[in-house]
Amino acid sequence: MKKLALIIIVSLLPLGLFSQMAVLTDQYFNNTLSINPAYAGSEDALSITAAYRNQWTGFNDAPRSYAVTLHSPVRYDRVGIGLLLTNSTFSIYRETSLMGSYAYRMEVHGGTLAFGLGFGAAVKYVDWNSLDAADANDILLAGYPQTAILPDFSAGTYYTSKRFFAGFSVPLFISHELSSKAQKYSMSFDPGRCNYYLEGGYYIHVARQIRLVPSILVKYHPGDLPQADWTARMFLGEKLGFGFGYRNRETLLGLLQIHFNRQAMISYSYCFNTGRVGTYLNGSHEVVLNYLFDYSYRMTSPRQF
Repeated sequence: MKKLALIIIVSLLPLGLFSQMAVLTDQYFNNTLSINPAYAGSEDALSITAAYRNQWTGFNDAPRSYAVTLHSPVRYDRVGIGLLLTNSTFSIYRETSLMGSYAYRMEVHGGTLAFGLGFGAAVKYVDWNSLDAADANDILLAGYPQTAILPDFSAGTYYTSKRFFAGFSVPLFISHELSSKAQKYSMSFDPGRCNYYLEGGYYIHVARQIRLVPSILVKYHPGDLPQADWTARMFLGEKLGFGFGYRNRETLLGLLQIHFNRQAMISYSYCFNTGRVGTYLNGSHEVVLNYLFDYSYRMTSPRQF
């Protein structure tokens, strides 16, 4: 069953549209720049984040991704700049991308509102030779390009205050189509093929050493049902946090977050499918590391937002 499902997915992908592989993450709140360029500079310090995700363990050639983000405010905090480096693999596909981010920030109603743009390129590699083709001399397989360098863009807005955050973004909105006739990629922009992300969260002071942060990420693609990631994290003192989440496609999430000090943090999450698909998969693991340079005490709850 696992092999059959993988064959079906791989066989359909070359016939359709490719957008740049958006970073799939359960911990969007710990690596927001990966989905929204307007987040650049929002931590009021130079921030470096490294993330690793191993998806669908137990499934041969399952997706894996690595991401490194770096961002900081500049020009008296009015501007934020950032970089996002990702590497994603799935079966015969591999993609490495580098995206730059620019965000303009302004004070609005006691908080900060930012508008951001992301711009960069991805190197796509498809190992057609690894497929077990019925006809080794198939013209279509021989004619498809193995490597291509394709540009892409992102856009978003992000608002944060002492107790609230919200963002809207359209990551990687350029579609890349692999044509069997022209045997090359073509690019287009179609709002009907974009992914739209809406996120939000609220900081609740429960007791002296207990804080609760419920949040949600809604993903929408025209033609598909919206998907919502609900997460609630609780922080005990300044060192430990844990949380639980639910996705409206039979997926549960567990999270553990440890703060070594005010600058260094590590977070681990595990999600698994409770439906029929879950009987073939062993869940997904994700680890996020973050470090803040030149930590400023002006910052409010930097690790919760």
